Amino acid sequence: MERRLTTILAADIVGFSRLVGADEENTLRLRRAHLQDIIHPLLDTHAGTIANTAGDSLLVEFPSAVAALRFALETQAQVETANADLPADQRMSYRIGINLGDVVADGEDLLGDGVNIAARLEAQAPTGGILISRSVRDQVRDRMALDLHDIGELDLKNIARPIRAFQVLRPGETRMTAPAKPGRPGTAMLIAAVLCAALIGAGAWWSFLRPDFAPVDPGAMALKLPDRPSIAVLPFTSLTKDATADAIGDALTENIISTLSLSPDMVVMGRATSLSYKDSEKTPRDVARELGVRYVLSGSVLKSGEEARVTAELSDAIEGDQLWSIREDIEIDNLFEVQDQIAEKLFLEMQVALTVGESSRTIAELTGDFETSILVLQGRDAFQRFSPEGHAEAIRIWSQIVKDNPDSPMGHYLLSWIPWQRVILGMSKDPGADFMAARAGAKAALAMQEWGDPYTLIAVAENGLGNFDAAIVAAEKAIELAPGGSDPNAIGGLALYTAGEAKRGLDHMLKAMRLEPDYPEWLPGSLYPALMENGQHDDVISLAQSVLARDVRDARAHFQASGGLIAAYALKGDLNRARSALRALQQQVPNVTIEMLTASRRTEKPRPFHDKLISAYIAAGLPPPQE
Repeated sequence: MERRLTTILAADIVGFSRLVGADEENTLRLRRAHLQDIIHPLLDTHAGTIANTAGDSLLVEFPSAVAALRFALETQAQVETANADLPADQRMSYRIGINLGDVVADGEDLLGDGVNIAARLEAQAPTGGILISRSVRDQVRDRMALDLHDIGELDLKNIARPIRAFQVLRPGETRMTAPAKPGRPGTAMLIAAVLCAALIGAGAWWSFLRPDFAPVDPGAMALKLPDRPSIAVLPFTSLTKDATADAIGDALTENIISTLSLSPDMVVMGRATSLSYKDSEKTPRDVARELGVRYVLSGSVLKSGEEARVTAELSDAIEGDQLWSIREDIEIDNLFEVQDQIAEKLFLEMQVALTVGESSRTIAELTGDFETSILVLQGRDAFQRFSPEGHAEAIRIWSQIVKDNPDSPMGHYLLSWIPWQRVILGMSKDPGADFMAARAGAKAALAMQEWGDPYTLIAVAENGLGNFDAAIVAAEKAIELAPGGSDPNAIGGLALYTAGEAKRGLDHMLKAMRLEPDYPEWLPGSLYPALMENGQHDDVISLAQSVLARDVRDARAHFQASGGLIAAYALKGDLNRARSALRALQQQVPNVTIEMLTASRRTEKPRPFHDKLISAYIAAGLPPPQE
């Protein structure tokens, strides 16, 4: 990265979303005309270089403050002339902010306070107007004949110190008053803030001002490109640095994935894989190459009070271009409308449709409001730690859903997982009763509204009760209702394996890993025995070693990986490595027993592999289990 002092100009079209909504074709035609006839020629004249773009916004670097201001004045004058013959409701006007400051160059993108201040000034500028910082004023006032209006010091969001700003008055322009201080953001402030943030964070975004990216060769992808349309939904970046806004971005990502996963015609990367790219600087091209997908959806969300602006962009990695982008301002309570709009555009673009019937439901439909969907995700994050602390936190969060939204089946369904987890964590006083409680809760949620997920819980609960045929029926139903979902395939596959359908169960769990390359931490523990029963001992060793090599939140993951490693080596006949792996585990868990390592087998349909597994642990050096 290179740091330098330079002049930055930020510009954006006022009310662009409204113009597009009123007449999309004419607005885009006019925007292209402005670029071709006004902006690009003036950039050539004044040696401006486009750094970042985000739809109707652009960020430009100039060799001097004088060049930047001359470009701004001539742009506003020519746009005003172009607007003269248009009806008032079709005129396209710009706001411009200019700053001279320190920036960091990251490839083609510019970052840092020098950029941020220009963007914040643009957001405060009046329609058709120009605001400059004092550093720019100091450079231009003795070199240009200007009418400058001193606005005073502005407190700009996320800028540590107040910034002295000046309005560059053109003939007939009204002097502006100082904008309101931050703290009570309304719609206008929201839009301005989003535009600024979009400029600052536009490094992962392309638009028609930026060249198309190099296509990805399917043969160079890390994973095989599926035959069906495939997509990764990247985490929606939060442009407001607070936990609530961050949760909104995660919820948008989750809900769009859940909708897309209902289609049997698509391959959709799961949420864990998507969220693994959070805060990553990788481009959609990088993501497509790593995950083996054709399409990548990226986006951002900025929260201000009860409102938000959502942007989204779809890229086609095989063709190397951007297919479309959208930007919507909406109240947070209605964010489901935006995600539905995005999902609909995706289905149309990929020429696929939802064909799984009315019994399929997304999180959006099941929770009823966006705040509840955030609680769903927060509770699941706690639950998947598989620790007593996470267990208690999940109860607290999901109970709040039932209290606040008793008519939503989602809260009732999620709480039904609590008695099941109580058994898994060894906290249950009556496992049979807890399995029945989990099954009853899932069925009660289905009675409120049918969808796929509760069937996965019914399946694992039926296995716990020894009802293997019923477990197979429930698992098949879950997969049928969400064939492209990583969770239905992972949990449904586990249930099938447990119920005696070893090969089918393994196939679905492996499919879940393709849908979720950054798989959930609980999944390897379920895969080890299924892979070993299928004779894939080397795959177990590789998977277990990868789990042991990284930090995990699931409290069981390293123990399960060690157990899988010991058994796989022993089943291969490599007893030296099996005993070495056992000694390493005993350093962490001195009292480890075969009963502890095979606890999950107690709920599986009995089969010869169980005896082979016990024999493998005995061969590695553990005493036989107590009768």
